[in-house]
Amino acid sequence: MKIQNVIHKILLLSFINLYSGQMVLAQTDQAQLLKTADSLYAARQYTQSYKLYDALYREQGVWSPAMLLRMAFIQEGLGDYSEALYYLNEYYILTSDERAVEKIQQLSEAHNLRGYTYQDYDLFLRFFREHRFLFLYGLLAIALAGLAYVALRKKRIEHPYGFGVSYVILLGLLFFITNFSVSPRQAIITADNTYIMKGPSAGAAVVSVSGKGHRVTVEGQQDVWTKIEWEGQPAFVRQHNLRFINP
Repeated sequence: MKIQNVIHKILLLSFINLYSGQMVLAQTDQAQLLKTADSLYAARQYTQSYKLYDALYREQGVWSPAMLLRMAFIQEGLGDYSEALYYLNEYYILTSDERAVEKIQQLSEAHNLRGYTYQDYDLFLRFFREHRFLFLYGLLAIALAGLAYVALRKKRIEHPYGFGVSYVILLGLLFFITNFSVSPRQAIITADNTYIMKGPSAGAAVVSVSGKGHRVTVEGQQDVWTKIEWEGQPAFVRQHNLRFINP
């Protein structure tokens, strides 16, 4: 039994070392790929650099604000304004940089695109994203203070029901902030002649035929159809004609 235990430990340690080595190697490869892409971008070899950036973004899930801006710049230069808008939106969500909003509005106005108006609610979302952790730590501090109050108070709480409801609401807010996004899910139409349908079926009535670049609010999913808001009304579009913006 002792020999078996030793063998198991050796195998486990070997697996851990192998896995750790693979992780380090993967990170090294990603760093080298990003360095090569940056060098190509600096040399104005934009098409080649974009291919490497795109591989990092789509296949390996690696990106940075600077990389998103460069991808947007390259796509705008190639004339693909829908892709440029996608990366600008991703950059804005990551940084809340007002200059990105100005560029987004400039592109959307130049191509008569819908869905890019920014209102007071968008300002609130930007403020919330910038101070998300302050909200989280503040609620956590209140929750801990409530627990300390209950633990240290010798007498019974005068209104236990009200305290309990308030505490449940507080915990619910903490759970929501840590697990969900307050931003509505959005997507950008990526293909010209995209059919906007009344229902999730090819036989449904056609609401509109859209060009690429419009930004829409996503309301749900039904098979290959995505439910969106179009001109204030629910509508459906095939999923492969959309590129979803990360919340």
